[in-house]
Amino acid sequence: MALDTTRYSRNIGLFGESGQACLNALRIAVIGLGGLGSHIVQQTAYLGVRRFILVDDDIVTLTNLNRLIGASEVDVQQKQQKVAVAERLVRLIQPSADILSLATDFREKEARMKVEEAGVLFGCVDNDSARLSLTEFASRHRKPYMDLATDTGDDGGQVWYGGRIFFAYNGTICLSCASELDQRAMAIESMTPKQHAEDRAIYGVPTDALNGTGPAVVSINGVVASLGVTEFMVWATGLREPKPHIRYRADLGRVTLVTDQPVINCYYCSAFRQ
Repeated sequence: MALDTTRYSRNIGLFGESGQACLNALRIAVIGLGGLGSHIVQQTAYLGVRRFILVDDDIVTLTNLNRLIGASEVDVQQKQQKVAVAERLVRLIQPSADILSLATDFREKEARMKVEEAGVLFGCVDNDSARLSLTEFASRHRKPYMDLATDTGDDGGQVWYGGRIFFAYNGTICLSCASELDQRAMAIESMTPKQHAEDRAIYGVPTDALNGTGPAVVSINGVVASLGVTEFMVWATGLREPKPHIRYRADLGRVTLVTDQPVINCYYCSAFRQ
């Protein structure tokens, strides 16, 4: 399809026709189509991305309606798949988009085979076990991988809230060697119900910490997603080198570049470079 220079004239004014052509040609995979992933598909479609692989095995529920872009009460009533809502959202912006929607877990063989066709991966998942799986997959297949997350916590009795993006695109740093994966959380996520009970008895882990969900607000998701899409944009168009690690503290109204050095001899980064 020929480049529509009128539609994308404002984009072209920033990164040129060649940059816009790169966005139009690139196939992206978005894994997780909830509060963050729905922003990602909307913004990338507006940028001019027209080739999507969408992966999520979840359905729309009432608690999603405070943050899931494009979802409605009808989707809740019909138990609509999140990938279907994301596909509908993309087609409102890009009617002729090439979209593959997979209502399955990324770790299923079919999904992994299809995601291999993408040029870049966006991970908008809820736990570190899934992040590690995506990190391993992206490194092994040499795929640029952007991971996005929002969270809340306690810092000396002061509640903080915000999020971060992490873009591993050249084999020099990843979530693992940057110590962004919680080993304890991953261990808990992988436990059987019996192991959960034993772990609680030994360590006193609160029941609601095992499979619980924290606060999630549309505006914070939007900021984190916009930071991520901007770094994707500058990478895809060649506008500048992207920043691999950006942290957003909504409680402080502050965006920070994280420049901590990664652990050397990282297994995943070395696989990316092989």
